[in-house]
Amino acid sequence: PEGMGVNPGNGEVYVTCEEKGEVFAIAPDEQRVLAKIDTGGRPRSVAFLPDGSRAYVACENGGYVAVIDTASHKLVAKIQLSEGSLPMGTAMSTDGTELFVSTGRKNTVVVIDPRTNAVSATVSVGTRVWGIALSPDGSKLYSANGASDDVSVVDVKARKESKRIKVGSGPWGVTTVSTDK
Repeated sequence: PEGMGVNPGNGEVYVTCEEKGEVFAIAPDEQRVLAKIDTGGRPRSVAFLPDGSRAYVACENGGYVAVIDTASHKLVAKIQLSEGSLPMGTAMSTDGTELFVSTGRKNTVVVIDPRTNAVSATVSVGTRVWGIALSPDGSKLYSANGASDDVSVVDVKARKESKRIKVGSGPWGVTTVSTDK
């Protein structure tokens, strides 16, 4: 197991298993596997549309994002990224209109339109980008850049890196929290 996500529509837990290219859908209340979905390509992380109808899985070795219909637990598409992309992290906008995917050694974050399954933008960030997260208001995206030992701050609307913050050695993941009370 490598990554996981919770379907906001029904609470199912999806677990990516990188070695055999599988994603497991789990019913947590029943503590059982509902489905095994073969994605291939070393799946690393998963993000869902806000209604939970689709799951998007970054498949590092395949250079694509697998699209899963969550009602049937079936692979329905593969979104091929540009050559050299090693997709790792995923983050969905709160309105479901944009999927952000890190590309590893390609040193970019791509923006995918879930309505068309096409890349709509590419943003350069630090070296070997892995984990990513959106700010609670969706205005900024943060990327953990493992080989440059920093975190990029991306202005989502401008599609541009606005800052880099030096952090410890080899950052792999990043998360954000709301400070609203």
